[in-house]
Amino acid sequence: MKRSLFLGAACALVAGAVLAQESTLGGSRYDGVWSFSSTTTSGSCPSLAPADVTIEDGHVVAANGGGAEPWGYVESDGVFVARFTRGDHVSRANGSLKGDAGSGAWSSSTDLCGGVWRAQRNARARR
Repeated sequence: MKRSLFLGAACALVAGAVLAQESTLGGSRYDGVWSFSSTTTSGSCPSLAPADVTIEDGHVVAANGGGAEPWGYVESDGVFVARFTRGDHVSRANGSLKGDAGSGAWSSSTDLCGGVWRAQRNARARR
């Protein structure tokens, strides 16, 4: 029993060290500029999703095109969550990124519409 407790504690220490090293290195495997295309499948409003989204350190930091203010993040497993706000209009996107591609759904409760999105990482922006 003591041995299993020791092994469990050792594993926890190693995992903590790996996480600490990753956080000090900065960045995320999803960092870069991602080109988005979206389609409206419900309702009749255009998506507020921008043409390009920049991800740095796992956070959405910029959105080019569409004039929307971005907020969002990518989890370590590729789960993508974002919100784009332009005036009184809000669009939310969720889905997943894997490698250099991604897809998911978006919706706008302010405009009563939604749809799907696809993303491709810009090859020049890869880390």
